[in-house]
Amino acid sequence: MIRCVVIDDEPLARQLLSDFIKKVPELALEGSYSSALAALEKLHKHPVDVLFLDIQMPDITGIEFLKTLELKPLVVFTTAYAEHALQGYELDVADYLLKPFDFNRFLKCINKITQRLKAEPVAKSSLEKSEFIFVKDGTKQVKIPLNSIRFIKGSREYVTIVTDDKKIMSLQTMKSMEEMLPDEFVRIHNSFIISLAAVDTIFKNKLQVGVEIFPIGITYKKKVFEALGRYYPTKKIRED
Repeated sequence: MIRCVVIDDEPLARQLLSDFIKKVPELALEGSYSSALAALEKLHKHPVDVLFLDIQMPDITGIEFLKTLELKPLVVFTTAYAEHALQGYELDVADYLLKPFDFNRFLKCINKITQRLKAEPVAKSSLEKSEFIFVKDGTKQVKIPLNSIRFIKGSREYVTIVTDDKKIMSLQTMKSMEEMLPDEFVRIHNSFIISLAAVDTIFKNKLQVGVEIFPIGITYKKKVFEALGRYYPTKKIRED
């Protein structure tokens, strides 16, 4: 079942999309909202697979809202303004529905989403039930158990994934790795993502994983220690 949320400030547009979703057996409508801010709590507490998002809305635009989401579902922009299409694709949205659109065009969108979900089994919204990810290593896809990953090091367009027993180099960005991994992994520096489970020692400005010591970037520090606090509620931080 593909879980969907609709965000559009136009009542008729919300109703049309809701009706279209209900017609397709493999889709489930999880909520319909008149503003992005109204949907924020829902998306934080209950991640969905697909977000149908209007662009021109009061308070915050769909594009601005999408940029604020840490856990991003597949997004379909719905708007009457064709000039936004290019920016939408730059944000890696799944599709762009230009209003007014009919049910046939909606079904084409759903077909595209279905194929993309099949091709991206490691989407964060699916990782709650998954125990592994697939990453590209040369011409092949390598399966990596999540509990074997200790840390990830980024270098330009490549990342090196260090597990308990091997290293895998993959052609992708640190940002794409962040989006792929569940909350048990935290980015602590421009160049490092750490498994919280693998942390051995917590210092003021660095973390130790095995024999490796990693610096915590200034811009990441608050987020890192919030994540550590949730994962290790009784943690003790060394002063040195």
